[in-house]
Amino acid sequence: MRAAIWDGPGEMHLGEVPDAACPQDGCLLRVTACGICGTDVRTFYNGDRRIEPGAVLGHEICGEVIEVGPRAGGDLTAVPGDQVHVISTLYCGQCSLCRGGNEHLCQRGGLMGFDYQGAYAELVAVPQVALKNVFVIPDGLDAVHATFADPLSDAICGHKDLEIGLEQHVVVIGAGPVGTAHAALALAQGADVVHLLETSPQRLDLARGVLGDAEVRYLDTSEIDAVAAIREATGDGADRVIVACSNARAQEQAMEMAAPRGRVLFFGGLPKGTTTIDFPSNVLHYREVAVLGSYASRHRDQVQALEMLRRNTHNIRGVVSDVVSLDDTPGAFGRIRSGEAMKVVVVPNGS
Repeated sequence: MRAAIWDGPGEMHLGEVPDAACPQDGCLLRVTACGICGTDVRTFYNGDRRIEPGAVLGHEICGEVIEVGPRAGGDLTAVPGDQVHVISTLYCGQCSLCRGGNEHLCQRGGLMGFDYQGAYAELVAVPQVALKNVFVIPDGLDAVHATFADPLSDAICGHKDLEIGLEQHVVVIGAGPVGTAHAALALAQGADVVHLLETSPQRLDLARGVLGDAEVRYLDTSEIDAVAAIREATGDGADRVIVACSNARAQEQAMEMAAPRGRVLFFGGLPKGTTTIDFPSNVLHYREVAVLGSYASRHRDQVQALEMLRRNTHNIRGVVSDVVSLDDTPGAFGRIRSGEAMKVVVVPNGS
């Protein structure tokens, strides 16, 4: 089958790989669409310890079920012919984290596109551990936009402890697809205004095309003091601050932007070689600011993400800016990195 094959940092080519086979205890999909995630972009340029050259990336997966293994069991509710979305973060369902409703933190599962072959290809095999993550795409939602349920569900999970409410000022740092999703979620929860911060004017313009101007203030922070700008706009600082980019300085600034009793969410890990920040601990002590972290998503978040996309809440489908063929996959990474494209979705089989 044809696939986009990763050759090492910054290199990818189109080629032939062995056809994906249906696992005896899993299922096989004909890939309908696969989104390019920010994690994929970082991996494309920097590599990842879980993969080697020759790997097929792609974990925001939608496809048609074409075969079900004889030992798939009851975790799979889809049947051949169904159009499905597969959430990439896998979990065992048996450990204490899974039993406690925190399956997104399971240490035994894995990740599609890294621990298992990804979907920048014509076919993808879904292992048994992933069957709980296979969702039939609801009527009224197409596969291209359903790919965004994976990162959107992560953002929804990140909001679980933020408790965004009416009359609150929310800051989102980073205007990529996930930052835009965080802004849309804050508005849906009743935030008075969202301040969307970004160093790329091009990305801000793309986000504005999704969210509009009514309740969002767009701030180009490439040449200004972001903390001072938020202080001036809010007075005591923002009630909630979400860092939706992989930037250590942004995490440091977020704590300085927060109002007393504010909450800060670190969403997204830091890149290799930059795993620590200067932590202003007095902000926590004297201003009682809470700093939270979030990773991946739970089953309930995934259901909510698909429903939000079905309804197109706050024009959330608008984050998909480009649809490309499998042949054009290698070139899409540079367009995302430069800010020319917001969210690119690969359609391997031309459907």
